[in-house]
Amino acid sequence: MTRHYWMGGKRTYEQDRFFESSLDKARWQAGDDPQEWDACWYTGMPDPEYFAKVGPDRKINHIPGNNALTVKSRLYQSLVTLRERVEAQQRGASHLTDRLQFVPRVFSMPEDYHEFQQEAFDNPSSRWLLKPKNGARGKGIQLVQDPANIPLDSSWMVQEYIGNPHTMHGRKYVLRLYVAITSVTPLRVYLYRQGFAKLASEPYDEENADNPYSYLTNPDINALNLDAEVPVEFVDLERYRAWLREEGHDDDDLFAKIEDLVSLTCLSALESMRERSRAIGADTRGCYELLGIDCLIDDQLKPWICECNLSPSLEVCAGPESGGEIEEDIKGSLVADLVSLVGVNGKTEPDHADTPEQQLIMETGEELSRAGNFKRLLPSDTPARYLPFYALPRLEDWVLAKAISNEPLTQPTLRRRYAEDMISDDCVYVYDTRLGHLSALNETGSLIWLMATDGAAPDDIADALNDSIDPGAAGQPDIWAIRRDVWNSLADWAANQLLVQKDPSGASISAVPRAVEARVPGKTVQFSRVLECGAFRVELCTDSEPLVDRIEPLLTPMAGESLQGAESRLEIVRDTPGYTLILDGKVVQSRLALSRVVPAVMVCLTRRAADNGEIVLDAGLIASPDDPDNAVLVANSDRELGDLPALEMASRLDAGFSRAIKIPEDVGGLCSVLGLPAQMPESKTNAAGKPHASPIHHLADGSGVMLQAASSGLAGETRRLQTVLIPSHVSLREKTGIRRLSVSEVMRYLIPGCCGADGQPLESAGFSRLADWLAGIDRYLVDANHPETAMANLPLEQETQGVSHSA
Repeated sequence: MTRHYWMGGKRTYEQDRFFESSLDKARWQAGDDPQEWDACWYTGMPDPEYFAKVGPDRKINHIPGNNALTVKSRLYQSLVTLRERVEAQQRGASHLTDRLQFVPRVFSMPEDYHEFQQEAFDNPSSRWLLKPKNGARGKGIQLVQDPANIPLDSSWMVQEYIGNPHTMHGRKYVLRLYVAITSVTPLRVYLYRQGFAKLASEPYDEENADNPYSYLTNPDINALNLDAEVPVEFVDLERYRAWLREEGHDDDDLFAKIEDLVSLTCLSALESMRERSRAIGADTRGCYELLGIDCLIDDQLKPWICECNLSPSLEVCAGPESGGEIEEDIKGSLVADLVSLVGVNGKTEPDHADTPEQQLIMETGEELSRAGNFKRLLPSDTPARYLPFYALPRLEDWVLAKAISNEPLTQPTLRRRYAEDMISDDCVYVYDTRLGHLSALNETGSLIWLMATDGAAPDDIADALNDSIDPGAAGQPDIWAIRRDVWNSLADWAANQLLVQKDPSGASISAVPRAVEARVPGKTVQFSRVLECGAFRVELCTDSEPLVDRIEPLLTPMAGESLQGAESRLEIVRDTPGYTLILDGKVVQSRLALSRVVPAVMVCLTRRAADNGEIVLDAGLIASPDDPDNAVLVANSDRELGDLPALEMASRLDAGFSRAIKIPEDVGGLCSVLGLPAQMPESKTNAAGKPHASPIHHLADGSGVMLQAASSGLAGETRRLQTVLIPSHVSLREKTGIRRLSVSEVMRYLIPGCCGADGQPLESAGFSRLADWLAGIDRYLVDANHPETAMANLPLEQETQGVSHSA
C-alpha cells in the first residue's frame, strides 16, 4: 500500500532533500494535502492540530513541549529545575548535582534583570553574551559591552560567557551533536556517532570583544568574513577525536562526559514534553525529535551545553575544501539512520508479545537494531546512574531499567516536598505549600498517597491495591493497568513538586535547607540620602546595590548635612522590568535600564529646582569655591563635546567644575549652583567594554555619556557670572580662536537647556529675563579644537587668578 508524506514549515530544498531521499520509494509518495499524510517532516514547530492524528503508524518529527529544550532561556530553566529537585532529593549533598554543572548561567529578561545586575556588579571581570531567546544561526548574538544597558524586552536573555575555550589550531570551536528522542514514555534518547566541530574563522582573542569572527562559531556569521581564507570550516567528529588523541587528550573521557550531559539535558525536559503532549492530546508513539545540540569545550576539556536547536540545519555550509563533502555525507546518513530508527520505512503492524512488559522490551530492542550510527543513551546500560534524575520513572522506564541492568535495582521511594496532608471523612486532602492549592484525593488516590508517604515502593502499593479488589468481582484485575496508574500518579505528584524521590545513596539530614529549595535572591542595601538641588530638597532612597555603586559618588556634592527636613521622597524601586522612579507616591518614570537611571534622576531634580520666576539653566560652571564674584558658564549643548570643554578649562585654570545653575528672579542677583555631574560623550571616552571602571550612562535619546561628579564646595553656593562661552567643534576663522556673540545668538544655544518652575518651558517673561541676564555678561564662541589659543585670548585667567581647585 502506498503511503503519503508531507513536508512543511519554514522549509527549503536543503532542509527537505535528505528526508525525501531516505524514504522507500516503493512505499511512499509525496502528498498534496497538509492534513492527509502518514509521515510529516516539518521544519520549525507545527501548530497543535498537526498532532491530532499521530500514532504508531502516523509519524511526525516533533514532540509537543520540546521548547523546554529549544528555547534558550527555557533550556536553562529546565536544567535549574532539575538541579533544584535533585538538591532537595539529596538534602544538601552534592554527589548528583555535581554532574549538572555543565550549563552557563542564564538570565531571562525582564524577570531576571535585577539578579543579573547584581551578578555583574559582584563579578566585574565576568563577561556575558546577549542572545535572542528564539534566535537561530547566531543572529543577534553579541558580547555585552555594558551590563547596565542590556535591553529589558522579554525577547532577550543574557548568558554567561565561557572565556577559556579549548581551541583548535588557535580557533574557538563548538561541537554540533545530533540527538534523537524517539519516545517519551518510556524515554528513549540516542546520540549520533558523527557530528562536527564548527570553527570560528579567526584566531581566538579574548581581548578582541568587537570581532564576532573570533568568538562566534556559527557558520552563518562566519560566512560573512570576506577576509578569511576559509570562513566556514567543519571538522567531523572522527577527525576531531583523532586530533584530540594526537594532542595527548583522552577523547573517550571527554565523550563520556558529553553523553552524560546530553542524557541529563533531555531528562530535564521530560515532564514538560509529557505534560504538553497530554494537554493537546498527542499520542507520543507517533512523535520523535531530532535536536542539534551545541557543546563548547573549555581549556580543561570540560563540556558545556550552549543551546539545543529545533530542526537543526541540514544545509551544507562548508565548501568542498573545508569539510563540505564530509558534511553532506554525514547529514545524509544522519537523516537516513533517523528514518530507519523511528520505523518510517518499516512495517506498519508491530509484533505482539504475551505481556505488556515483554512487548515493551521487544519494541525497544527492535528499535535499537535499527539504530545505525545512533548510540542509545537512555535507557542507559547502567540505569542506576540516571533513575535518580527522573522526577519519578514511569512504569515503562522502570521495566526497561530492570531488563537492561546487570545488577539488582531497588525501586525508588518518595517523601513529601512541598506538601502537607490531612485526613477527613476517609479522604486525604493535600495542600501544596508552594502554590497554596488544596486538593481532595479519591479513595484510590488517598491510598496511594498514604502508602507512598509512609515509604512504600510503587509496586508494593500496586500489590496492595490489587489485593483489595473483591475476589468475587467479574473478570481478572489488570495488574499492568494498576501498576501504571500507581506509577503515573506518583510521577505526576513528583513532577508537580509535591513529592520527591528519597536519596538513593542513603544520605540523611533532618531538614532540607531553604537555600537548597529556592534560588538566592539578589542582594539588597538600604540607601538613603537627602539632596539639595536649588529649591528642591528631597530624600532619595533605593535598595539596589548596583545602582548605589553608580549613583552615590555623583550625589555626594549635592548631599545635605542632615536627613531632617526633606520635603519630598524620591524612591528608585527595582521593578519588572527595570527600575521605577516614584516621587511622593507618584510614578515619574518606569521601565528604566540601570544605565538610564542616573540621568533620569538628574532630570527629575533639575525640573524641580526652580521656584516661580526662577530659571534653571543646564550648562557647565567654572568657579572657585572661595570666590563668589567670578564664575564662567560653558554651554554643553553641542552633543559631540558635552561638558568636556568646561572640564578642560577648569583644569587649566585650576578651578572647580559644576553643572547647572539657577538664575534668580532678580537677574542682577547671584546664581545658585546646582551641583550636577559633568556629562562627557561616550565617543570621547575609553570606557566602552569596561563596566564599573567608567560606567556609561544613557540619556533619554539613547546617547551614551560618562558622568563625573561636580567639585566639592560648589553645590548650593551662589556665584556671579561674568562670562558665557559657547564651545564649537567646528574650527573658527578667527586666529584668536574666539568670537563675540550677540544675546540672540547665545540664546539659540542655551534655550534647549532652560526650564522654569516644575520643569516647564520658559514663558515670555522668563524668556525676557534670560535675555536681560545675558545682556550683562560677556559672550563668546570658542574654538574647541584649539583650546590653548582660545584660553590665551579670553579674559579668564585674570578673573580666576589665585583660585584653588577642590575636586
